[in-house]
Amino acid sequence: MIVFTIIQQGNSQNDASSHLVRSSTGVSGASSNLIHNNKTYIIQQSFGQTSPIGKFKNSNYELRQGFIQPNILSKITDENISSNLNVTVYPNPFKEKITLFFTEEIKGSIKVSVFDMLGRLIVEKQYNANATISVVLNQLPEANYILKIRSDKSQLIKKIIKRN
Repeated sequence: MIVFTIIQQGNSQNDASSHLVRSSTGVSGASSNLIHNNKTYIIQQSFGQTSPIGKFKNSNYELRQGFIQPNILSKITDENISSNLNVTVYPNPFKEKITLFFTEEIKGSIKVSVFDMLGRLIVEKQYNANATISVVLNQLPEANYILKIRSDKSQLIKKIIKRN
């Protein structure tokens, strides 16, 4: 096990801090910017966070800092199309394949991409539009993945779990 320790003097985290101290320790999460009193704060969320390690508080906001993770989804999500593709993905966890069940009519083709938790493309397949599509993923090792399903007008991003 490798442990990295970063010591940052003069920027301790407390309620009187003029900024938030940031650190990264994971592989997935999300970020947004908040501007308050001419100061920009980066608000990040993480998965699996058990408790905060610091906080910033004023009369309007309370921000908690913890194990902040880089925004892998920003690399995967196509900002130019909506993220409201209406599709059910099952089973999850899966062993050999997943089934995509579309509850809306899809025209054109469906692009299915599977990424590892670092955002690297592992599998990419193109399918003709159909109400039900079976995606065989038996070649993948047991792990967590990010699934991206894209039609011509919308997309869905979902975490999937491969089990043997």
